[in-house]
Amino acid sequence: MTNFAALHREYEAETIGRQIWDLLLEITKSVAHRYPPNVYNQGESWHAGSYEELAQDVAVDLLLAENQIRYIFDIAQGIEDVRRLLVRQVKRALYRRRYPTVVDRLLARARRIASEPPFTIQEVGSQRWVTLSDEPRPFRDLNDAELRSAVGVAHGVPRLIASPRAERASMVYTTPALRELLGLVVGELGGLSERDLARIFENLLTAWLPSSLGDGEGAEPSAAEAPGTADMSLAASELGDTIRMFTASLDNVDATVLLGKAQGFSDDALARRLGRSRPWVADRKKALLDRLTDDLMSDVEEDQRDEAARLLIDELSAGFEERES
Repeated sequence: MTNFAALHREYEAETIGRQIWDLLLEITKSVAHRYPPNVYNQGESWHAGSYEELAQDVAVDLLLAENQIRYIFDIAQGIEDVRRLLVRQVKRALYRRRYPTVVDRLLARARRIASEPPFTIQEVGSQRWVTLSDEPRPFRDLNDAELRSAVGVAHGVPRLIASPRAERASMVYTTPALRELLGLVVGELGGLSERDLARIFENLLTAWLPSSLGDGEGAEPSAAEAPGTADMSLAASELGDTIRMFTASLDNVDATVLLGKAQGFSDDALARRLGRSRPWVADRKKALLDRLTDDLMSDVEEDQRDEAARLLIDELSAGFEERES
C-alpha cells in the first residue's frame, strides 16, 4: 500500500508519477460513478475509459495547469489529506463539465430580470451590458480585483443546494435571490457585461461545490454491489417518504432557516433576510432543529442520518424550485 512518504518523494522527483496517478484514478472512479453520466459525462456511461479521461482532465487542467498538485503537497500532513484534497479536485473537474448548463440558465434568468427597472440592458457591439437605469457608467471589462470584489459582494446571497443525483441543472438561486445578487454586483460596479456576469457566476459556483456536490471520499456501493439490495431499497423508499412529509409541513420561513443553516449563514444574516430579530431567528432555528430531531431523525437509523440530512436539503431546494417553475 502506498504511503505518504513515497507519494511525497514521487511528487518531488516527477510531480505526477505512477503512484500519484494510480491514486488519482482510484479516487476518480470512487467519486464519479455517483454522478449521472448524462449530466457529467456527455451522456456516455461511466466505464474504464471515461474514468481515465476524467482523471486526465484533473491532472492536466487542475493539478498541473493550476498548480494544485503543489498546493496539495504543501499542506498535506498524511495520505488521508492527499486523498481528501484529490477528491475535491475531482469534484471540481466534474462540476466544470456542468458549468455550461448552469451558467447559461442563470444568464437567461438574469437577462429577464435585468430587462425591468431598476436595471436596463444595453447592447454595444456583440456584447450585452447590464446597468442601473438611473446610473449608467462607461462600459469596460472587469479587472481581476473588481471580479474578486463582485464575487465577495454576491457570496452572501443564499443559494439552493443541488443534489449530485439530479438529472438536470439546479436553478441555484430563487428569483428574488438572483434579483438581489444583480442589484448588489451592479450597484457595486455600476454596470457589467454578460461575459463578466458569467465569470462571477462561475466563481460563485466553485464556492458552491462543497454543499452541492456532497462530501466524503468513499464510494457508495452500486445496486449491483450492495448486499441486501431489496431491503435497502425499501428502507430508502420509506426514508424518502418520511422526509417528503416532513418538508411538506414546513413554510417558506422554516425552509429558509434550514437552508441557511446548511450553508453556514449566521443568525444575523438570516434575520436581515427575513426581516426579523436575531433572537427570533435563533429561537426559530432551535425549535426547528428540535422538531427535526424528534419528528424525523429519531426514526432514522444512525448509519442513515447523513443520507437523511442530504435528502432533506435536496427536498427543501427542490421545493423552492417547484414554486418558481
